[in-house]
Amino acid sequence: MWTVSDETLMAGLAAGDRDAASAFVQRFQRRVFGLARTIVSDDRAAEDIAQEAFIRAWKHAGAYDPRRGSVIGWLLTITRNLAIDAVRVRVPLAFDPSELLGYDRPTNDRGPGEHAVLSDDRDRLRVALARLP
Repeated sequence: MWTVSDETLMAGLAAGDRDAASAFVQRFQRRVFGLARTIVSDDRAAEDIAQEAFIRAWKHAGAYDPRRGSVIGWLLTITRNLAIDAVRVRVPLAFDPSELLGYDRPTNDRGPGEHAVLSDDRDRLRVALARLP
């Protein structure tokens, strides 16, 4: 099965061929998990997302149109959408904004060299944050 094209595996997946489905998952699992992991930053959530991506690919394999893009592009788009949805659903942690005020002040246990480095880091961070949309 490893020598067949991605499109052939997709056709086998659409037809319900177990060997094609197994080969499909084996061929793409690392990339699907890697993308999910990159977006959600959590191994367990990435595993769930990858599993759901393969289930959706299996359910909708018949709708795949090779004229619109590659198999991997289609599968990674499914994965990306699922991962973004998972990030949106996450409940943000509440914190007291006043706690952030102390991060900008130097402490007495640092020497002048450390203060200079921290000041440079802080300036670069402010510039980077200002560039964000």
